[in-house]
Amino acid sequence: MLAGAGIGAVETAQHSAVAALAPKDLRGSAFGMLATVQSLGNLAASAIAGILWTAISPTAAFTYLTAWMGIALTGLLFSSRRR
Repeated sequence: MLAGAGIGAVETAQHSAVAALAPKDLRGSAFGMLATVQSLGNLAASAIAGILWTAISPTAAFTYLTAWMGIALTGLLFSSRRR
C-alpha cells in the first residue's frame, strides 16, 4: 500500500514539474520524454526485481526496490532544499 501511495504522489509531482518547467512549445515532447524515462525505469526495475525474486527470494526483491525508493526520496529532498 505504501509503494502504491508513493508512486501516486511521485508521478503527480513529476507531471506537475514538467508542466511548470517545460517551455510551452516543448511541453508535449517533455511529457513524451517523461513517459519514456518512466517506462524504461519500470522495465529495468521489474526485470531486476524478477531476477532477484527468482534467484534469491521475494524479500531480496522488495529490499532492492525499497532501497531505490529511499535513494529517490533522498534525492528529491536534497534537490528541493537547493532551491
